[in-house]
Amino acid sequence: MVRHGELLGDYFEDEFRAARDLRKHMAWYLKGFRVGSEIRASLAMIENIEQLRDLLGQIEQQPYPVALGEQPRGRSSSIRTIALPDKWLDDPDEYAHIEVEDLVSGG
Repeated sequence: MVRHGELLGDYFEDEFRAARDLRKHMAWYLKGFRVGSEIRASLAMIENIEQLRDLLGQIEQQPYPVALGEQPRGRSSSIRTIALPDKWLDDPDEYAHIEVEDLVSGG
C-alpha cells in the first residue's frame, strides 16, 4: 500500500493528491484482514503517505488471507447490459457532418 502511495505521489507530483487517490483502494487492500473500524475510517481520510505508514503500523501482523487472494476483486458479477438513451440510434447520421471547429468553438 505504501509503495502504491509513493508511486502515485511520483505520478501526481503531489502527496496530498496521491493520498486522496489511494483512499479509494483501502477496502480492496484490506479485504480479509482484521482491521478495526477506527483504523479503517482513518485510512479513508489519509492526507499523506506518512499517515498511511503510521496507521498501517497500528495493525497487528497477520497472515495474508490466501483464500481471498485467489478470488476476483472488484466487479466480478455478470456482464452488464449496455443501455443507450431512448432514440439514440434513430438517426445514425445526425452528427456525422459536424466540423471540428463547431465542436471546439467555445460559443
